[in-house]
Amino acid sequence: MSQQIRVGIIGLSAAATGTGWAASAHLPYLLKSPHYTISALCNSSVEAAQKAIAAYNLPSSTKAYGDPESLANDPDIDLVVANTRVDRHALVLLPSLKKGKDVFCEWPMDRNLDVAKEMLEAAKEGGGKAFLGLQGRQSPAVRKIKELIDGGRIGKVLSSTWMGVAGNGGGEEGLAVEYFVDRKIGGNTFTIAFMHSLDYVLHTLGDIDQYSTILGNQRPQTKIVDRSTNTLVKTVKKDTPDQMLLQAQLTSRTVLSYHLRGGKTFPSSPQFLWRIYGEKGEIEITASGALLNAGYDDEKILLHDQHTGEVEAIEVQKDEWDELPRQGRNIARLYEEFRKGNAGANVVGFEEAVGRHEIIEDMYKAWDNGTQGREVGAEL
Repeated sequence: MSQQIRVGIIGLSAAATGTGWAASAHLPYLLKSPHYTISALCNSSVEAAQKAIAAYNLPSSTKAYGDPESLANDPDIDLVVANTRVDRHALVLLPSLKKGKDVFCEWPMDRNLDVAKEMLEAAKEGGGKAFLGLQGRQSPAVRKIKELIDGGRIGKVLSSTWMGVAGNGGGEEGLAVEYFVDRKIGGNTFTIAFMHSLDYVLHTLGDIDQYSTILGNQRPQTKIVDRSTNTLVKTVKKDTPDQMLLQAQLTSRTVLSYHLRGGKTFPSSPQFLWRIYGEKGEIEITASGALLNAGYDDEKILLHDQHTGEVEAIEVQKDEWDELPRQGRNIARLYEEFRKGNAGANVVGFEEAVGRHEIIEDMYKAWDNGTQGREVGAEL
């Protein structure tokens, strides 16, 4: 591999359609880092890629591709980054996976478990490194919490309660993310916000041993709004969850209670609350939102020492990536982990990501089959 990691980005649009995640989260780091260079863009056409190169003032040497196969066949590309809609991830990445290129895929891998498994097999056969944008593990707050627990500050962890609000799934969606209402697309409040947050919880406390879940679609009608004019475009049916509850016993024997809902937050603080209760103390994490993978400037960690009764405000050290736009900070830290070769627990590979997809698939099946819980009075 060359001294700099040569990156080909799929989905960096000049029009910044959809969520514009490539421009807001990936581009700030890639333009700043001396360890990566953007060598190519791939969009729906060569012309679209050329427009994006011009729009973001990328060097004239940046190559423009109109199909993923051409990008995969470029020997001067080391890492391919997919920033398309969820249900196009496999379509755009399979050629590069089969060629053995390293791949950065946003979460989820694709629309369902079967496609995720197909991508995993392609990665194994190709032999390249493939990792996921589950960047909540890179959050400085999450790292600090894990450090406190691993250092024994609260003793053995006995239980944890997590409660947050997703923002989406509240009866109204922007036109750019209308697909959130359509389960078959694979990108919605459940598959995205739920697993982004659950992943950093499990990374901190231990994986699931046993669990039960409830999904609810409490707002089956959704208004689609043009955010640029704040006008109602239409009202559509929604078949994706807006209430997500999970109770689990973890491999660490910790008992976990987790609830994520869609909609707006209550207009007071805290709008996100995560408590971790141990034998000697308790940690409380609050913020203006639950998606620590994206990060917030008002994240606060408190530690209650049950012996002394004191409550300590825990300081989280800043790093050079805090200067980036908020959405790009943990993505930057993930790129840093990858280039340093720090895989394993810090970077989610395709094998572990398929396991995350299995949780989603199991929860969907229980919801579909009406087996989310035991009826009152039913015999054991």
